[in-house]
Amino acid sequence: MIQPPLRPPDWVLDLPEPVASVATSPDGGLLVALGTEGSAWVVEAASGRRVRDLQAHEGAGFRVAWGAGADRFATSGADGRVRWWDPATGAVAAEWPMPSAWVEQLLESPKGDRLAAAAGKTVCLGRPGEAGWSRTLGGHRSTVAALAWSADGRTVGAACYGGVTLYDADTGAVTAELPWKTSLVSLALCPDGRWVVAGTQENSVQIWPLPFREGEELAMSGYAAKVRGLAWHHAGRYLATDGGQEPMVWDCGGKGPAGSTPRILEGHPARVGCLAYQKSGHLLATGCQGGRVFFWNAGKSSQPLRGTVLGSPVTALAWLPGDARVVAGGQDGRLAMISAPKV
Repeated sequence: MIQPPLRPPDWVLDLPEPVASVATSPDGGLLVALGTEGSAWVVEAASGRRVRDLQAHEGAGFRVAWGAGADRFATSGADGRVRWWDPATGAVAAEWPMPSAWVEQLLESPKGDRLAAAAGKTVCLGRPGEAGWSRTLGGHRSTVAALAWSADGRTVGAACYGGVTLYDADTGAVTAELPWKTSLVSLALCPDGRWVVAGTQENSVQIWPLPFREGEELAMSGYAAKVRGLAWHHAGRYLATDGGQEPMVWDCGGKGPAGSTPRILEGHPARVGCLAYQKSGHLLATGCQGGRVFFWNAGKSSQPLRGTVLGSPVTALAWLPGDARVVAGGQDGRLAMISAPKV
């Protein structure tokens, strides 16, 4: 097994709950961690100092979102609420009820000017600062398992049993139906608009070209487990996937990944559960159940450049603005700031 050079975290903060989700402020000065039991903490990114402690939700906490340009962040939980928070005061700035409980999906658009949430079979769309949801998209075949935005924020996708539906975020009109015969567990839209990809119940990745014509879909198999993590390189050429101990990176340039062999990233001691590309660079960060965070230049090499020991299964991972650091959350409540290598 390949072992990269190890570097300790910049700082470590021990929280009292497992970390479900992390997000950073637009200027990178603050970050917020949401716990699995509904608590949330606003943390100073430079020092790791706890600034605010919040009881975000009654029951489980699922997702936190803090979009570019937004002066507040949003959380979702099992109580059927999306709440907006003022980080300066810790006060609830707004509360947007969902049609049902267990708001497991919450995702801001790349520009931070829209928010999508899903509970049960319903997707809701809204904008920060508005009084509530501006649009409700219902009628899905089953529980919505994943959401994804296009790079320009004009399209939002929802994945569930039977396929993916793409919507115009302004009008709510369906722009594409991408069929699949069973359940989907993850979703990502390529930044250049060429591909839609989803992880399936059968430990594979389904990929549809856009515009979609029936019979042109592709399947990429060979995974040890369900692919719940999908990450696109910002230019849209490389797609990173989890689904086991060794992440795979597919080259989707040219005619696409059909017939190609992925780059297999070796080194993690356990199954990978988190992965994220830099917003404008080439580094891929991955975190595993063995408590390691690794950095890769996956377009050029299968060997990790550097690693950090978190000491707990990695449950959340996010790049800070500037692409120089990542924040990682663990199953034991550990939160760590990690500097990335320069390439």
